[in-house]
Amino acid sequence: MPHQLRAVAFDLDAASLASLREALPECAIEVVNGATAASLTGDWDPGMVDLFVVKAREEVAETLALCRFLVACGVLATDSPQGVAEVLGLHKSRQNQARQAPLLVLVRPGREGVIRPALDAGAHSCLLLPIYAKEVASMLVHAQAGNQPGRHTGNLEGAQTEDRWRDDGGQG
Repeated sequence: MPHQLRAVAFDLDAASLASLREALPECAIEVVNGATAASLTGDWDPGMVDLFVVKAREEVAETLALCRFLVACGVLATDSPQGVAEVLGLHKSRQNQARQAPLLVLVRPGREGVIRPALDAGAHSCLLLPIYAKEVASMLVHAQAGNQPGRHTGNLEGAQTEDRWRDDGGQG
């Protein structure tokens, strides 16, 4: 029986939830409202999750604490027969690797100051509201592809690590 994709979304508005459902039509999306890192117990187990989504709150510290908490508990099962990678057409060699469930933080326009701290807290990516299905799908493809040195990133994604084996083009 194939694994059904599962996302856990915190404090989403109706438009963002609709875009998320459009981007991931075969995904079960569990919406959690008002939860904080402190309200979720230390032994909270979300089960197998393919994506966490957090809408940034007015209280930045609360958002960052929730991000850190979710990153700490967001590891996927290693032998998922069908996951985000397969549904989005990612190369099969990456599908059976243990990996962190990506964390997407949604930020209201005018609140861009939360982006860098959210990335530092473990978010894979941040998108400005309103979000669009295409943006979410693209973010997931990049997240599931993992670190690819040399890949250019937008200013809302974490930078890739340096590839020490990459030729700089100079004389040798």
